[in-house]
Amino acid sequence: MESIIFGPVPSRRLGRSLGINHIPPKTCTYSCVYCQLGNTITMPVKRENFYQAEDIAQAVKEKVKQVKA
Repeated sequence: MESIIFGPVPSRRLGRSLGINHIPPKTCTYSCVYCQLGNTITMPVKRENFYQAEDIAQAVKEKVKQVKA
């Protein structure tokens, strides 16, 4: 689950925040030159579920515990 949550990253509004990449690494319909995750590798055109909501929630809980420690 490490690839779902990244950070903490600097945030002007919040100070620090966690990022949630709810799709597999570098699977994106865009190829933004400013993306902190690097170049886009896979550009899907069909809608699909990549991760279950429960898996994302669990990854967030684990990362928050890690950051607080």
